[in-house]
Amino acid sequence: MASTSFPDRPEMTTALLRFIFFLSDRIEQQQWNFEQQMKGCHPEDVRVLFLWMEPRGPLMVKEIAEALGDVNLSTLTRILDRLEQHGYIKRMLNQEDRRSFRVIPTEQGKLTIETFMQEWRSVAQGVLDALTTTEQLVLIDLLTKVQHNWPSR
Repeated sequence: MASTSFPDRPEMTTALLRFIFFLSDRIEQQQWNFEQQMKGCHPEDVRVLFLWMEPRGPLMVKEIAEALGDVNLSTLTRILDRLEQHGYIKRMLNQEDRRSFRVIPTEQGKLTIETFMQEWRSVAQGVLDALTTTEQLVLIDLLTKVQHNWPSR
């Protein structure tokens, strides 16, 4: 595995920190814009809505809980209540098991997800536009390597 620091080249760490801060500012701005769009919802509500970033059908409440991993069912119920109250999702009785519900985004929920994704694609495109095609490929390879080697905690 590669070295974890640049003891003999502090300018490398400084340059990387500058980029991290730059990207953090862009992320913070996108987050603020999105929170303004989703007035009345909480950050954890967004995590549920983003389960539909990739097209998929209705999800069982249990599937949502498993996908989130760290949310208990009572908290998830409150999240779903808020999302439904604000028109982002719809709960439907599961015809196969009438004790449970299926959850699906409404048109407003789908539009919200798509708007968010367009904004993030714009940020990603801004990064890529500064690079040649070869540099883009190298960047993606390097970021993928960092992501796969990131310590999980």
